[in-house]
Amino acid sequence: MKLYEIKRQTPEFLLVESKNTHLEHLEDLVFNLGYAGAVSALDYIESLRGMLAEGTGTTTKLTVKWDGSPAIICGVDPADGKFFVGTRSVFAKAEPKVCKTSRDIEKFYGDQPELVEILASALQHLKKLGIGGVIQGDLLFKEGGVETADIGGERCLTFTPNTITYAVPADSQLGQQIARAKIGIIFHTSYEGTSLADMKAGFLVNIQGLRKSADVWFDDATYKDYTGIASLTPTEDRKIRALMNSTYQTMEKIGQQRFDIILANKEFARNIKPFINKMVRAGTHAAEPTAFLKDFMSHYNEVMTKDIDVITSRAAQNRLAKIKEKEQWVADNANNLLGILATYKRIVEMKALLLRKLQQVEGIGTFQKTNDGYKVTTPEGFVAIGHDGGAVKLVDRLEFSRTNFLKRT
Repeated sequence: MKLYEIKRQTPEFLLVESKNTHLEHLEDLVFNLGYAGAVSALDYIESLRGMLAEGTGTTTKLTVKWDGSPAIICGVDPADGKFFVGTRSVFAKAEPKVCKTSRDIEKFYGDQPELVEILASALQHLKKLGIGGVIQGDLLFKEGGVETADIGGERCLTFTPNTITYAVPADSQLGQQIARAKIGIIFHTSYEGTSLADMKAGFLVNIQGLRKSADVWFDDATYKDYTGIASLTPTEDRKIRALMNSTYQTMEKIGQQRFDIILANKEFARNIKPFINKMVRAGTHAAEPTAFLKDFMSHYNEVMTKDIDVITSRAAQNRLAKIKEKEQWVADNANNLLGILATYKRIVEMKALLLRKLQQVEGIGTFQKTNDGYKVTTPEGFVAIGHDGGAVKLVDRLEFSRTNFLKRT
């Protein structure tokens, strides 16, 4: 099979995040960065395919996306050598909320009693780990947050930091550790810099040097498959290769200049991701390109005609003119747009194939609470770390993104 070679252009966006506050979905790189983003997405897929293909021995950096909340940043402030805890507001430009004492916690978060309790516990117990730098993690449970439940006829310890319930057999060694702990946290990001304001994020944490404490259950987020059951079969590997090859052919046919028409047209770029989120909320994602484009135009027309009867006549005329202009733009660029949407769709398909394999590894049980008990689910997702230091998230958007969208409404 011929694999098409496309010039790699490492987009500046992917080099290193200054603060780990937001990760993009793998497939959205197409709309964020056009041609270069599509190349980067395919590089991530090829790296993961190599990691999972049987007999390749190839490895890449991958972390599990735990469904913890809130994010906790902690460590030693380079300015004075004192231990601190906080949320992402540690890096706020106007007023960094760095908590080194219980008085600081009350000062910054006195109107949020639950967060005060969490940060007070973090300040008391995470200090015992001897953290020398600055790291970030997601809280899984606090004291009093672990419950007991019967799952599949087995007594388990459960905790629900956000939308997913995690379960561990109560009599296991891990269950006993969690039962003793006052706080549980997964560390996934480290920071480097001479001051908190100037720190840069790295997407891996070395926890080997941290001290053990019975009061803290912690781990890193590194993906671990000790059984090898997540390996791709030769058939699965060939399918991903075929999808990659067809994607490269489509991109080569369009060409970089025409591909980047997505970014050149501001109206399209501004509306496409909200439209995708709307699709996810409705339970669909990455439809067939022709239907995708048709539905996008319906969405755009709906947005532009909303409240059109209550605005001035001149403003209404401007909106209607924009709709006609957009319809003409779509008609003039239909073939290129369909190719770009086909690229997006295939990237989503390849991501789904890789996710199904990654999710087969058994670790801490993951469930969703329902009225009928506990429903088995998969981990929220994974974070793939590129060789250039950037990272993207691999999430089943129809399961977890949709759940999170609905939770906010």
